This record gives sequence, structure tokens and C-alpha cells, in this order.
Amino acid sequence: MRIMLIQPNYHSGGAEIAGNWPPSWVPYVGGALKTAGFTDIEFVDAMTNFIEDEELAKILQDRQPDIVLATAITPMIYKSQNTLKIVKQICPNAKAIMGGVHPTYMYREVLSEAPWVDYIIRGEGEEITVNLLTAITNGTDEIERHNILGIAFLEEGRVVATPAHPPIADLNTLTPDWSLLNWDKYIYTPLNTRVAVPNYSRGCPFRCRFCSQWKFWRKYRSRSPKHFVDEIETLVKDHQIGFFILADEEPTINKSRFVALCQELVDRNLGVHWGINTRVTDILRDEKELPLYRQAGLVHVSLGTEAAAQLNLNLFRKETTIADNKKAVQLLRENGILAEVQFIMGLPNETPETILETYRMARDWKADMTNWNMYTPWPFSELFQDLEDRVEIRDYSHYNFVTPIIKPDNMSREDVLKGVLQNYARFYSWKFLEYWLEKDSFKRRYLLGCLWAFVKTTFNKRFYNLKRVKQKGFHTEVEFGFDESRILTPEQMAKSQQKNSADIDFLGTISACGAANDLSACESYTKINPKHDIIQVAVIEDDQQTRLNLRTNLRSQPGIEVASEATNAETGLVLLESIDVDVAVVDSTLPDMDLVKFIRMARKVQGNSYVIPSKILVLVTPGQESILSEALKVGANGFCLKDSPIEKLANAVQMIHNQGSYQDPAIDPLILTSITPG
Repeated sequence: MRIMLIQPNYHSGGAEIAGNWPPSWVPYVGGALKTAGFTDIEFVDAMTNFIEDEELAKILQDRQPDIVLATAITPMIYKSQNTLKIVKQICPNAKAIMGGVHPTYMYREVLSEAPWVDYIIRGEGEEITVNLLTAITNGTDEIERHNILGIAFLEEGRVVATPAHPPIADLNTLTPDWSLLNWDKYIYTPLNTRVAVPNYSRGCPFRCRFCSQWKFWRKYRSRSPKHFVDEIETLVKDHQIGFFILADEEPTINKSRFVALCQELVDRNLGVHWGINTRVTDILRDEKELPLYRQAGLVHVSLGTEAAAQLNLNLFRKETTIADNKKAVQLLRENGILAEVQFIMGLPNETPETILETYRMARDWKADMTNWNMYTPWPFSELFQDLEDRVEIRDYSHYNFVTPIIKPDNMSREDVLKGVLQNYARFYSWKFLEYWLEKDSFKRRYLLGCLWAFVKTTFNKRFYNLKRVKQKGFHTEVEFGFDESRILTPEQMAKSQQKNSADIDFLGTISACGAANDLSACESYTKINPKHDIIQVAVIEDDQQTRLNLRTNLRSQPGIEVASEATNAETGLVLLESIDVDVAVVDSTLPDMDLVKFIRMARKVQGNSYVIPSKILVLVTPGQESILSEALKVGANGFCLKDSPIEKLANAVQMIHNQGSYQDPAIDPLILTSITPG
């Protein structure tokens, strides 16, 4: 079987300004296929090589593949559909297969618009692709496809979606084949070196409402630091990689594993630099470890600061505050790490004043770099459901972070774009001088390289798709180029809301790729009890001020570190399933789940995970005695009054960690008689 993987020829003016990025799905899916015995695999990167349809048709005519796989994020979907249409025109007997985030959720719509697509792979692609292509090779796919998990297809004009395939249990079993890529094409402009985008972990426990990745991967999993750095060493030595970006949603969530990863990189001294996207709270948590991170080659951190007003942060359900953002930038800069901040623009309440405020914040925080991203309402995200009646633009090719999709109440889309471009001009005008004054020689070279990438793509008008901005005398006009047939009327939007074409439910899970609740997702992991000199604590508390106080006050106590935080039970459960935590400090009245159910589920998910079960310390208020005995039965290790002095709470954490239980003398001792150590 001749297999061809195609990256469709889509461009937006976003991430490409920093260079050409290798599509990481190719080595991971291609590597899985090679491991399964498929050897005749070719990759065509139509995006990086700007391969137009006519040239692609010639390649297909020459190669005559039996199976073609193409990927699709949301703005790429039409290009991907058209790519597979060309495949069927040139090679009518070839199987045309699509994967990626967008078709995972929107397979009904995709198969309706592109009935020539034979199969859609829904969710994490490696194992599903191997199973499907094995059946195709055997000539049994049409007989067996109802039993192949995680696919969708048309059958007699009807859309069929099989049950979800479980997430890959052990990411250490990934076998990427990076030799599938033509490495001369993938250059990171700021450092003029080859760049890779490997996977260290997958999944995210945080439920940011504008995002869909937490639903796509849902279960957080990570590779062992040694296994991952083995892959980095291969990339450096075999493919001369000089820079890599972690593709992870949340690489730093498991502090002990991330520290071990950095130490592994330090020990091997590979001379490679790298960057990550992460959360502000993790940078604050890791203040003491930042020198190690920089020693390991981490030189660029992009922070999800997101919004100009705390109102918007709360709308996005970002578990951080504006003051935290400024502190995180300061810490990164003090440790020689480039601090990049992100703002999301173009929500309904956007005004010229809020746009200007983001510029002032970026300057006040002294961010090294700033990106202003247009709010992109993924049709399968939670926030889209709230704002759907404002989203008349359904031309997904413009869902690219550089086009205002929603029209604010008091601004035009054109004025939003002009305001954001003005922010860029003002901010980087200052940087023309400031970058030259940077004392750290490497960081100065890196910053100037970033500035060169910005200037280069501004002049050729690829940055932010500047070709649509037309200067007519003293007047600036914007031609967005929306497909008129994909702009909905109010009546069509109302029907769309009722239809709900995305395959999600609203309990926070995804039917497309979530595993069964009782699945042991990490059966092959050996549980290792990590040795901590400092007690690692997770705080699970919905009230923001209380949570911040707990974070600050617990960290002020010797021997205690707040490893992570959650504002609700669902996020808390994924945290406890994902990271090494000695003690979970849990509010007894979480908004989305009762205490007994939370503790019961925490014990269950930790039993099925690679982490060692945490001790659970419940914070209670007077009058809640009725729930305490039941909480003990399902696995709580102790209770402490919520308004206790910090010294008392710290003592409770230490005792529950060292002895397995804690009895607060202020709570009725009869309730606590069943607490036993261990």
C-alpha cells in the first residue's frame, strides 16, 4: 500500500511569521504506521512548499497513492476538503482520510459538505490510524468499520460514528519517525536554525471556556522525562535541530516531572534551546526553579494572560489575576527567559479603550513580546455556545486568530483590527531600541531575531494577513474577504443554535474521543513515589480571594509548596489524576460536585493513574458536621476549619502528610473517631 500524508496549503499570517513549523502529526502518525509494518509512506507538505492545486494534482498523478491522509484544524478545513477532493479526482480508488481537531468534532458537517471523504479519524490519531489502515490493507474495512473505534464515515448517505477510541494509555509507546520530514524547510527565523515541535505531554485539566483542547485530549498524560529527552537527543544529533517548541497544552502542570525533564536536558548538555506555552500560576509556583529551566535551554515562555480586564479573565475561566500576570513576566525576565504575553481581542464588550488598555498593560508589565490574538469562536468550544447568536460569520477559513469574527457592541470589525495593528506598531516601535539595550548577549540576539521576523513579514504583508489592509490616500480600508454564502442571517443563526452540529455534550466531556470513565488510562505505568524535600500541595477552592490567600500563605510556611490550583471539582479531579501531589487541600463546598462524590472520584481516578494517591485535607465551616463522617468513609484523611490561622493549617498539612491523618480540636471529636493513619 502506497500511503501519502498531506499538509494542506493553508496560510493565515499567524504563527508562520516565526518561520516554517514542521507538522508534528506526520512523524507521530507516520511513525506509528511504520512501527505497525507500513513502509511505503511519503509526506507532501503543500503548506510549507506553497504547492497549488495544479501541482498537487501532478504529484498525485505521478505517485498514484492507495491511501491519502490529510489533517485539518478549523481554518484549514476547506483546504483539507478540497485537497481530498483532488485526491479522488486523480486517484478515484484511493481511500481519502481526514483527521484533526475540527473534523473530530464537526464530522457531520464535514461529511455533508465533502462526501468524497471516505473516513474521518476522530481524536488522538496514532492507534486509530493503524487500526483503520490495517483493515483497508486487508480489504475488510467496509465489513469491519463499525467495529473500528474512533472513526466516522458515510454509509448509504447516512453519517455513522463509531464509539470513541480510548486515549493512548502510555505516551512512552509513541514511536515518531522524524525522517519523514525534509528538515531543510523547517527553519526558526529568530535563531536561523532548524525547529521541531515534539510532544512531551497531552491533555489539559483547565477548562478555559474559549478553548477546546481540554475536551479533545481531556485526560492529561505525560511521557517519562528520560524517554522524551531521548527523542530530543535524536532530533539534535540526527536532524541538527537547534530549537524546539513543546506542542503541549500544559507542559509544566506536573512540576516534579518537568523539573526532571529539565535536569535530564542539563545532564546531557545537548546545546538546544526551546520554548513553551504555560500558565501564569505555574511560573509563580516555580520561582525557585526558573534558573534550572534556563540552564536546561528554556529561553522563551508564552503566558496565557489573555485579557485586559479581570471581567474577561473570568469570562474565559482563566484561573489567574492581572497582578499575577505582571509578577510572572518579571520573574521570567529576571532569569534571562523571554516573556511573551497573549491578549485575546474582539469580544462583544471590546472598545477602543480596552484595546488601548492591553497596550498599556504590556508596557507596564515590561513584556519582551506581546501578541494580540482575535477571539476565535471554535464552534465546539463552551464559550461559542454562549456567544453563538453573535457569530454570523461561519467562514471557518478566517477562524485564524488574526481576523475579528464577532462584531463588538460598540465597534466595527475593521476598527478592532486597526486598533490591534496600532498596538503592534506602538509596542514594537519601542522594542527597536529596547532590544539593542538587552545586556544578556544570547537574549539580545534572540530578541533581535524575533524583531527581524516581525519586520520581514510586515514588509511582505504576511504578518497578520496585511494584504487585506488597503491604504487609499489618508484613509485605511479593510477587505476581510468573507465568503458571503457563509454569513448567516439572524434566522439562520437561530436554526443553527437548535441544530448544534458539533459532537459535544455540555458536561465537559467529548463523545468523539473521551474514554470510558472506568478505563484504566495508565495501566502500563509503574507508580513511583516521588521523593520531595518539600510537601507538594494542590489547592481546590472556588472562591478566588480565598484561593489566592491559601496560595500565598501556604507558600510562606517552611517545607510547603503549592504545586497547582483548581477552582472546581472537575478540574481538581484531573489535577489529582495528573500530577504528583502529597496533600490536596479541598474546600468542602465546591460549586459543581458534592464533597463525598468528589473524594470518591478522586480515589478512583488516582487508583487508575500513574500518580501516588494524595492525602485529602478538607476545609470546613461550622455547621457542616453532617457530611464529615461520610467523607471519612470514602477516603478523606482529615478536616480543618477554613478560618484557621495559617500556622494551624500548615501544621495540619504537615501532620496529614507525615502521619496520614489530622484531627482539628475545634471540630467535634466524635465526628473524627474513624480517622486512622495511612
